[in-house]
Parts: sequence; structure tokens; C-alpha cells
Amino acid sequence: MIWDEVLHNLKQEISPYEFETYISPIKYDENASKSNLAVLVVQNVYIEKWVKTKYAETIAHNFEIISKTKPEIKIIVAKDKQNVKKSHMKNSRVQNQNFFNSQQSFDNFVVGNSNKSAFTIAKSVAEHQAKFYNPVLIYGQTGLGKTHLLYAIGNFVLEKNKKIIYITTEEFMNEYHKHLKQHTMDTFRDNYRNCDYFLIDDVQFLKGKSNLQEEFFNTFEALYKNKKQIVMTSDKLPKQIQGLEERLRSRFEGGMMMEIQTPEIETKIRIIEQKCRDNQINMDKEIIIFLAENINENIRQIESTILKLNFHHSMTNQPFNITMAKNVLKETQKETSGEINLEKIINTVARECNIKPSEIISKSRISKIVQARHLVIYLTRTLSTIDSMGILAQKLNMKDHSAISKAFKQITKKIEQDENLKQLTKDLKNKIQKEKNP
Repeated sequence: MIWDEVLHNLKQEISPYEFETYISPIKYDENASKSNLAVLVVQNVYIEKWVKTKYAETIAHNFEIISKTKPEIKIIVAKDKQNVKKSHMKNSRVQNQNFFNSQQSFDNFVVGNSNKSAFTIAKSVAEHQAKFYNPVLIYGQTGLGKTHLLYAIGNFVLEKNKKIIYITTEEFMNEYHKHLKQHTMDTFRDNYRNCDYFLIDDVQFLKGKSNLQEEFFNTFEALYKNKKQIVMTSDKLPKQIQGLEERLRSRFEGGMMMEIQTPEIETKIRIIEQKCRDNQINMDKEIIIFLAENINENIRQIESTILKLNFHHSMTNQPFNITMAKNVLKETQKETSGEINLEKIINTVARECNIKPSEIISKSRISKIVQARHLVIYLTRTLSTIDSMGILAQKLNMKDHSAISKAFKQITKKIEQDENLKQLTKDLKNKIQKEKNP
């Protein structure tokens, strides 16, 4: 069964604790699933939220590796199983809705000084299609609410019976290559150039892909000329995206660009309160303030921490308290500490392999450097919580997530077969772990 293969891959990518706690208990509903829909059944709403927040993209990617089709991941609680079909048909006017979240709206977006301008612009374009601001680019670090605003726009205009396309740049690229291979580019263009709102995530991943940029530019031009609303997100400004063609950079900069910044403490408190309401969690203000003061990561990690805290609460039947919050924070910070360690991993591998760190992130095909690069991928995937292969590809200047996946499989096989390489990998892991926990 395909789920067994997906589990096998996930076991190599996810820490043993999280695999056994969250992934292993999942049941795959083969009867309800299709090529474009994978239905996963979990025990309770807390695991549902945790898996949806942290692993949905990784699971979908692994299905794609095996079946060549990236499905929508539908995670349901066992008692709600009968509602899958109805839920899947919801929002039928949303095209390419693999991860379209109907629960994220303007009403539950917490506004503060860090995001007020971006929120205001997003609300304006939802109320007035291509009238005042077009295109719009919302930029900022990962996990600060950019995608939430795209969903909010989509949900708002859906009520006005507008045709919406929400898609990530990775999905746009996959669709482009699929239609190109099948000689059905007219269908591709008809789909993406005939909508009222074009909402696209992570346009920084257009970098260095000239043919894709050509198609995106033509799509952009067709939509813009027909007064269709274009809203994009990026983790950086257009001028900071290396390998982005000048004409696209000019189009992006010609619209409204708004930054979302890291939330200040007051906004974090209100975000935690909102997340508690969304997930029907009752938590004392004292604990909420403690979390806001001690979580320095992005909103996505704030939600992950809340869900993990609630999971511990539900499993132990103990009331929320500061001690529980401290223990969960220790776990979370230990897990997420790997996210800032990619540079450390690169430096450690470079030192042990007697090459420069800059060579690892170069495009050199010298075998020694390629192996070092593959070791970085292996160590990052096994020691870090960077769960997006697209992000890792960007950091290492590789083509895309599929290149990372291929390299990971190659180096894993080599490590299994080569005792010297296996020992080197163990030594590298020990050095990195010691540097993380001196």
C-alpha cells in the first residue's frame, strides 16, 4: 500500500519521538482516498491540528515522490470520517485548492503594529478588486501570517462569487511542467488567466527558472491588463531575489509592497489568545503571558507550541500550569533549535571534508563537494526541523525540492553501503550535537 511507502520515507525524515507520537498512529483511509486526495484518520483534534500544521506539506510531498501526483491532504478525526466527501467539495470555486484553508479569515487575523499595514492593504483588495492596489506583494520571514492573509482574501471574495486561484509557486511550477510535457499548455493558460483573484505564495522560488519566469510573466501581464487582482507573497524583497528577471522585478516593485514583521509582545499575547479560541483551549492569562514572553519564534511555531501543550494536557488529564508550559517549551526549543543550525551543519561538514563552506552552497559538480553537499542534506533532514525541502533547496542553491529528495535518497543508500562514510556521518552528528548542546 502506498501509505506504507510514505511512512517508510517519513520515518527517515522525522525525529523518532515525533514519528512515534504523531505519525505512526495515523490511519490511511484507502477507500476514501483518490489520486488527488489522501484521507488520513487520527485519534483526536489535537493530533489533527498538530499534523496539519507541521506535517501536511511533507506528507503530500512524499505521496508525490511515490505516485507522481501531489494530493490534497485531508486530516480528519475518526468520528468525523463520514463528512470527508462533503468537506472536500466545499469552496468549489477555488481552483488548485490543495491547501486552501477555509478557517483563516480577516476576523481571526490578529492585527498589531507588525502587520497592520499589510492587513489593511489585503482587506482593501478583497473589497475592491484591482481598483487601488494591483499587484500586491506581501513579504517577510516565514510563519508571520502572509499565507493567512491570502486565505483571508480568498474566503472574503468567495462570498461574492468570484473565481479564485490560490496556489504556491511550487505547485504552479509542477502544473507548468505537467502541461508542457502533455502538450496541453492552452489548457494551462486558460486556467490561470481566467480568474478574478490570483493568489500565489512564495514567489521567491521563481528565481533562476527562466522558462517558468517567462510563463509567469505572460500570465501576470494577461491578468493585469484585464484588471484581475494579483496578490503575491515572498520571504524577501524583489531586489533581494537573485536570479529574478528584471522585467518581473519591475512588475513586482511597480505595485504595492508591504512587509510583515515579527510580532511585538502585546500582539503575541493576542495571537496566543486567538489560537486558544480557535482550538477551544482554556488557558489562564498567566500562562499565555509566560508563553508570549518565552517564545521568540514565528506565529507558526507559536501555534505548534500551543497545540503540543494542549496535547500534553489531553494525554495526562493534568490542568495547564507553568511547569507544564516550561517542559513543553524545553521540548519545542530543543526540536526547533535545528532550524537555526543549517549554517553550523555546513561549517562542520566543510571543516571535516577540508573544503570551504561557500563550495557546498555553490553549483560545483566536483565529486568531493557534491558528497559534502549531500551530507549537509542528510544531516539537516535528520537533525533539523526544517521540513520544507523547497526551503532547503533554496538555501543550498539547488534546483527544487525534487533535487533535495533525490540527493537524500542517494546519500542514505551510500551511508548504508559504505562503512567509512557511515562512520564519518556518525562523527559529524556527534560534533553537531555537541555544538548544539555544549
